[in-house]
Amino acid sequence: MKTRIFIVAIVMAFISMAATPITNGFDFVRSHRQGKGATITWAYSSGGVASFALQRTYEDPSDPYAVWEPVCSMACNSSRSYKHTDENVFPGYINYRVVALMNDGNITASDVTTIRIVSH
Repeated sequence: MKTRIFIVAIVMAFISMAATPITNGFDFVRSHRQGKGATITWAYSSGGVASFALQRTYEDPSDPYAVWEPVCSMACNSSRSYKHTDENVFPGYINYRVVALMNDGNITASDVTTIRIVSH
């Protein structure tokens, strides 16, 4: 009986931890079509960021072997939101993510945002 109570307690603790949202510092990452390219906007509210790197892939973003191409990098400033227009895109589904390089050398990546470019 004690074993069952212990197991139930462990399962309940695991469920409560899984339900707790884990934030990576990004408030949002959005993409939309802008002319023949894509505009990506993001906001980061936590401190300690040295710079941001915007990356894209045409592959499945959940694939650990997907190749993420660098699009741009920019230094962190006093602004809480950032924007970049990617003019050099090909038709298809394009996945973007933003990587924040922290002052302590660690990195954190945003969620992936996807846009579809039909044709030019």
